[in-house]
Amino acid sequence: MSQLSKEQILNASPKLQEIEVPEWGGSVFIRPVTLEEQGKLADLGAKHEKSSAAVRIKHCTLSLLQWTVCDEDGKPLFTAEDLGGLMTKSSASAFLRLQDAVLKFSGLTEESRRELEKNLLSGQSGGLGSD
Repeated sequence: MSQLSKEQILNASPKLQEIEVPEWGGSVFIRPVTLEEQGKLADLGAKHEKSSAAVRIKHCTLSLLQWTVCDEDGKPLFTAEDLGGLMTKSSASAFLRLQDAVLKFSGLTEESRRELEKNLLSGQSGGLGSD
């Protein structure tokens, strides 16, 4: 693997993944959650922890999908103004499918974290802490 420069890192485009959404009759693209969005999601979760399920879904699940569901060029499909309509007009299973895919693609599930740790450990020659 080649060494990256700061400019290459800062100008890198996120990888996209195409996800079939049978409930909608087609597919969309998703991109991974950024570190900033991960922080916002954690803040939203804490803020709405004691709210109703509908409020948590609107502010957490739909915000996550607003940030990450995109077209093939990485342009978001949804805006904040779309969230109310999405709550009432779309199948819950479509959003659960997308939420699961985004979290997995972003490495934010327990399974993803275990896989990452396994890969990191198997790639080290002398174990943790060796140089």
